[in-house]
Amino acid sequence: MRYQEAADYLGIAKGTLANWVSLRIGPRSIKIGSMRLFRQEDLDRFIEEKLFETERFEKRRRRQRGRGALVLTCPYPDLFLFFVMALALAVFLFTSVVSFQ
Repeated sequence: MRYQEAADYLGIAKGTLANWVSLRIGPRSIKIGSMRLFRQEDLDRFIEEKLFETERFEKRRRRQRGRGALVLTCPYPDLFLFFVMALALAVFLFTSVVSFQ
């Protein structure tokens, strides 16, 4: 495939593919004369490598995001909320009684 066909196959712009090839981060290709050609197998392999890198990056990001987080689970969230509100009311009443004396 030529540049435009390969770029369409990958779903990217032709210029992006040209930049990747010049930076040597794109799919394997061969230059014959002034033409650069891409094999479909190489494009498929490039897609698979990018998917693998993306999945690995996402796993690492999820793992880092969860560090240090404390997650509390409560079997009865309504009851927990009731007790928290009752405690807040008790603290409010206690501080208001103490402040009037």
